[in-house]
Amino acid sequence: MTIALIDDHELIAKAITYMLQKDPGITEVKTFTAVPLFLESLDGSWKPDIIITDLVLPVMGGMELIEKIRKMPEFNSTRIIVLSSITDAHTIRHTFKIGANGYLSKDSSLEELTDAIQAVTEGKQYIAKKWGASLTDLVLSDKPIRIHLTPREKDVLELVCSGFTSKEIAAQLGLSVYTVQGYHKNIMKRFRVNRTADLIVFAIQKGLYVSP
Repeated sequence: MTIALIDDHELIAKAITYMLQKDPGITEVKTFTAVPLFLESLDGSWKPDIIITDLVLPVMGGMELIEKIRKMPEFNSTRIIVLSSITDAHTIRHTFKIGANGYLSKDSSLEELTDAIQAVTEGKQYIAKKWGASLTDLVLSDKPIRIHLTPREKDVLELVCSGFTSKEIAAQLGLSVYTVQGYHKNIMKRFRVNRTADLIVFAIQKGLYVSP
């Protein structure tokens, strides 16, 4: 089994590669820091059985990669596992719809990554166990997922996505910095993201923010 790992965080990539190379069933692990570098490697002489990719990457994101791979007939049998800090149900569902086979958060264990690889190799779909059956059912079903934000939360989200600091947002909205930080933290928790960059990506993908 050959694996392509795409992640721009060197420490994460090295740790995953080290673990995967211990598996006797895995013959090769190639790492890439960006999607274009991975695509350039596909010269016809090498094709990974499994692609493990982050979503937030420089130049081209993981979503675009999945869409590109699924348009290439020669990769019909290639399995794709997303390993990302973005953990909201909307994003997870979308990645499966466009062709992902598995989805793990970046705080999942290396052992669970092995489980995910085994599952997708057997033709199954895999979602991190810690999210439970309820989220798994919601992601893999056609039930609508609703996003509920208060008017004030919408204001804070728009200003965060526009690049304003908590202090600047507080001044514009007539709130304390502590209150703005509280709104920011609650929005991130609700959308299951851990970084502001991931929050902005999610907001744009779901139409919650339109970049000028």
